[in-house]
Amino acid sequence: MDDISPFDYLSFISTIIICLTFSIVYVLGLYVLSPSSRRYERNHPHVISRRFFAVFIVCSLIYLFLKHTCNPNININTWLGFRTNISSIWILFFYPTVLTLLLYFGPIIQWIDLFDWKYYKYNWKYCLVYHNTNDTLIFIRNYLVAPFTEEFVFRSSILCLLYSHVSLFSAIFLSPLFFGLAHFHHMLEHFKQNHHEKHHRLSAMTIILIHLFQFSYTYIFGVYSSFLFIRTGHFIPSFIIHTLCNSLGIPDFMNLIDMNDGQRKRKLVYMICYIIGLWLFSTNLYSLTQSNFYYSNDSSIVIYRHWSS
Repeated sequence: MDDISPFDYLSFISTIIICLTFSIVYVLGLYVLSPSSRRYERNHPHVISRRFFAVFIVCSLIYLFLKHTCNPNININTWLGFRTNISSIWILFFYPTVLTLLLYFGPIIQWIDLFDWKYYKYNWKYCLVYHNTNDTLIFIRNYLVAPFTEEFVFRSSILCLLYSHVSLFSAIFLSPLFFGLAHFHHMLEHFKQNHHEKHHRLSAMTIILIHLFQFSYTYIFGVYSSFLFIRTGHFIPSFIIHTLCNSLGIPDFMNLIDMNDGQRKRKLVYMICYIIGLWLFSTNLYSLTQSNFYYSNDSSIVIYRHWSS
């Protein structure tokens, strides 16, 4: 098979400009195609539903652009991770989930220990049954629409463009920059929300630091997701771990740091669990992402065969 890629006719500068354009268009679509976002906060049901429509339009336009501008001998769907030569559908879900849960082993133990089980015992019916429409929309946004559209734009599409000009190693660390920068629009929303706060208003520097930390966390996640996308050659694993990480959230390091001397043993247990989780994750990172687990045959394209070790 010839070593060709979908956009090798583009210059490196043109590729970066297109990647930046994708990022900007994705974010602008949330505001331009959702005028109500200027009047209401992001969790308002009208804003959420309009933004569903906006990201659908943006992703459709990006897909059409990629499909009609790639090299004619390329199957763009394959390069975007929508592959048909799947060895087993459950592997696409199971292995990435296990790998991510290993990484979160420490935070999960910490959460189980600190969870208010007594409250849940007496309120489980309310927690499971009594949800309004807005709760459902927020759930769909956080765990379905946002992970799917963000992975399509910032993982599938941008990696597909970058591979023509940079090594796979460089692409893994370059593509999350676009993903992280795109999240800075949340800082503008935070400033807007903070402006209307009467009692618990934060300083501008505090808000900036919060979102710089969010950028760092988002970037690290992006590196992991990009690695997984390239190693497996499929879109689903990146989508699954994005949904899972949105659900698990950021590890509660502050709780760990703030534990007093009376909780020294508990703190030590948490720290050991964090270390065990990192060790299990690192030792299984390559073994659980071997390409032969995910392909039904050896017809994988060049970008994925390169990583099939």
